[in-house]
Amino acid sequence: MPAGQTGTLEGISILAGLAPRELALLAIECEWRKLSGGDILVSLDRGDRLEGVTFVVEGSVRLARGAGGGTGRVFYTDVKAGGQFGEMAAFGVEEDGLTVIAREDGMVATLAEHRFLDLLSREESVSRALLCQYARLLRAREAMPPPLPASTEGTSAQRLFSELLALAEPDESGEALRIARLPRHRELAARVDTTEEAVARAIAEIVREGIAIRDYPGLVIRDEARLRAKCDQSDA
Repeated sequence: MPAGQTGTLEGISILAGLAPRELALLAIECEWRKLSGGDILVSLDRGDRLEGVTFVVEGSVRLARGAGGGTGRVFYTDVKAGGQFGEMAAFGVEEDGLTVIAREDGMVATLAEHRFLDLLSREESVSRALLCQYARLLRAREAMPPPLPASTEGTSAQRLFSELLALAEPDESGEALRIARLPRHRELAARVDTTEEAVARAIAEIVREGIAIRDYPGLVIRDEARLRAKCDQSDA
């Protein structure tokens, strides 16, 4: 947004208990940014830093985090308008490998870390709202079935193609699958018990055949049926 121009934080869930004057003062302190779909807000792998807590005022963003442990798994979290991200880093929790991508046009406002922590210490309503938010997320996660173990059957390419399908989610159009942040080749190789060269060769193959296209830092699977067929037919 133009320098000195701000929007409103009235729609942010954890700030709902604040008085209008306090919201207006916070809005002035925030750094505001308009987004276009596909914009990369943060990529810790390319050296970006989380500068504070970011409120999603309009639109939505997708957070991609590596599961760690060499599994190659990536967890995705969509944050819609009214939500926020970055508070975990403010609490001292590491956000290794985090990538944040705008899913659509929108607007975000970032509050400096020290100001967010000061807000929590002063405003009980904000602290309570944040705790309730985490409690709901924890309850929802407890209700989820445990993940299936990685398959050790089939060729390395078959296992990789199956893993790509497991990582992918429907995109906004509903006509393709998208992996918002594709794990590094060595992570994928460890996950499916193969080599980095085999991973690179298999991904290049489906890109060459038009089954998928690279969309840094992710991958778009344009033909799910053909990729599923390759899970059974690949000889790599």
